[in-house]
Amino acid sequence: MLRLVFFAFILLALLGDARIFLFVLNRFVFGNHREEQSPWKWLMFVTPPLLLVLTALLWPVNIWIDRLLSARVVERITSERIQEIAWSLALAKIGAAWLIVAAAIGSYWILDRVRANYLRSAPLIGVRDQPSDVIRLRKVHVPFEWLRRLGAHNDVYDVEVTRHEIIIDDLPPAFDGYRLAFLTDTHVASFMRRGFYREVVKQVQRFAPDVILFGGDFVSFTRHIKLLPEILLDGLAAPDGLFAILGNHDYWAGADAVTAILRAHGVRFITNDAVMLARGAARLPLAGIDEVYRGEPDVARAFAGLDPTKACIAISHHPDVVDLIRGQRIDLLLCGHTHGGQIRFPFFGPVVVPSRHEGEYANGFHRIGAVLLYVSRGIGAIPPLRILCRPEVATFVLRRGSRSE
Repeated sequence: MLRLVFFAFILLALLGDARIFLFVLNRFVFGNHREEQSPWKWLMFVTPPLLLVLTALLWPVNIWIDRLLSARVVERITSERIQEIAWSLALAKIGAAWLIVAAAIGSYWILDRVRANYLRSAPLIGVRDQPSDVIRLRKVHVPFEWLRRLGAHNDVYDVEVTRHEIIIDDLPPAFDGYRLAFLTDTHVASFMRRGFYREVVKQVQRFAPDVILFGGDFVSFTRHIKLLPEILLDGLAAPDGLFAILGNHDYWAGADAVTAILRAHGVRFITNDAVMLARGAARLPLAGIDEVYRGEPDVARAFAGLDPTKACIAISHHPDVVDLIRGQRIDLLLCGHTHGGQIRFPFFGPVVVPSRHEGEYANGFHRIGAVLLYVSRGIGAIPPLRILCRPEVATFVLRRGSRSE
């Protein structure tokens, strides 16, 4: 029994090691940094060996368990024997301490995933999800459904159009039924199939949006900026226009070049600014907040002159921007950046999510005070690999009504 308990602790400790590494990866290596190359990148290479060394110290603990089990019962409980086992070997003490700490972290991770996967939280007030459409642009290359559910399939060309209704009590009546399409993290690249982007544009236009919003990260590399008009904007139109903010990759690739080429093709940037969407005499504010990594987010400037108690929608690139919003009501804040985790694991879900909140805001709706946040999984993927995480065209219809019903 003692042996079984020890090995159970080892498995939990290894799981705890993985969780610690992911914490370092998400919070520091891929966390908030202004330069494209993170100054904490070295932690990717230092942390795993350190964790392995600490885990290897479990071996002396195993030796002492062997010695304990090999002795007669009477000998095990003598004061000399207990003192020898407990204090004679410093490495065993360190190993035992790490075993407890790492196993506790591993246990917490499992319990947290049980809560997230199997314990339903209260539905968000003011949100109605509609059935989504999945357009598969290539044949399934894994014949067994159970294997695909375990992640043995690259979802990178399986476009999902998600549909949501947002109920706003005091939405101006003229905006009842107003339609928004949201595209983010397109990461336009020459090595992605052109048909993929054409299908994205087709699905947006099929939705017939009143306005199209972009959440940034149009490209990853400077050489692909010139492809934006041909690949992404060709055929993309909405009566009230196209509005955008930049993402961290746009800054790294060349913010001025990205902005210039998109503006030349009708995209309006609302970086730390707001515009009024119009329906007759009715107005609905649309605000844009700059990127939190590389940009200069200025929430006060973005919402200057707007009534913080009235209906409002906004866009920003990174969901961590919610930490900067104080007292401002936002009935729909659209963000991206996370790619939904891009590579998900069964049960554990998204594990690499570059955010100080890690997987908490990886995708979907979240209510934070007076802000209703929606995080899209985005369109692109660098590298072109998505596991259990389809690219997303997010669509929204605004409805006037009682949110509590």
